[in-house]
Amino acid sequence: MGRSIRIGLGVAGLLVALGPAFAADERSSTSALLPLFNARVPLAGVLSGGQPTEEQIALAGRAGFRTVINLRTAEERGFEWEREAVERSGMRYVQIPVAGAAGLTRENAERLDKELERGIAEGPVLLHCASGNRIGALLALRAAWLEGVDPQEALEYGRDSGLTGLEAATSELLGLAPAAEAPTPTPTPAPR
Repeated sequence: MGRSIRIGLGVAGLLVALGPAFAADERSSTSALLPLFNARVPLAGVLSGGQPTEEQIALAGRAGFRTVINLRTAEERGFEWEREAVERSGMRYVQIPVAGAAGLTRENAERLDKELERGIAEGPVLLHCASGNRIGALLALRAAWLEGVDPQEALEYGRDSGLTGLEAATSELLGLAPAAEAPTPTPTPAPR
């Protein structure tokens, strides 16, 4: 699979990238396609974002998605129904638990890489966590560690892919200097 992090299609461009899976019917508008929270297209054939609803999962199956990759952990609540809904909709379900900064590992980046490669080869992929933050972090690490992308460029790619709260941890793992922090004021001694 040829890889490039420079593909920024937007949700509308996903229709073109995914090809004939999207016939000219009610599924062809971006809002009807999959109104996913924080929707992004970080790679050709991949729609990412926050936690989909059961209805969005069913819509993804009808729209031709073949794989759903979930980065949430079993300890999180609100998606207990998901595996069954994905499989009922004719898609393959993959869970790669990423527990915050502790889950930003080379092993998880490699597993995501493998699952994205397999998933994209089979058809469109829906990639999600709760908000998109873990997606951006893991995609940035994948770009730098596995694809040899410059760390600063990989971090920008991560931001474009949803990285927010895990940016400091991701920057550190990429070997980038932490953002300049405001100096802590030195307390002034009390007058005597």
